[in-house]
Amino acid sequence: MTSNIANNKILGFITTFVIIFTLLLSFHTVSAAPPLVPDCGTVTSTTNSDGTITKSINNPCDFTYLMTLANNVINFLLFIVATPLVAMILCYAGFLLLTSGGSSENVTKAKHIIMNVVIGYIIALAAWLIIHTILSALGFNGPMFLK
Repeated sequence: MTSNIANNKILGFITTFVIIFTLLLSFHTVSAAPPLVPDCGTVTSTTNSDGTITKSINNPCDFTYLMTLANNVINFLLFIVATPLVAMILCYAGFLLLTSGGSSENVTKAKHIIMNVVIGYIIALAAWLIIHTILSALGFNGPMFLK
């Protein structure tokens, strides 16, 4: 009985360590990511000789910057957020599978989690690939996904 409690404490400590390490690693990835919003529409103020202030826009926001923003958001959600999340869920499902102890209910639950995560991630990547292919076929010359 006491060895079972000690094993559960060790297993809980290892699981907590892995989760914290994974979260810290994903936060580092997010902090190293490029900014989501492109730098456009910057206003420059100049003071004329008569004291009036003239404001001008250096690089106005246009459709290219909108597509850059969409590209940055899609890349952030799909590759910076979803990929580590899929990895963590797969680790959780693998943990459930390994600690099932022969219980067919837990094995089935873990297999369903793995199958659903893999199918969902494949659907997300396929949607990205379809949009990328359509834009390339139409001759879109703006900022493309995954430059």
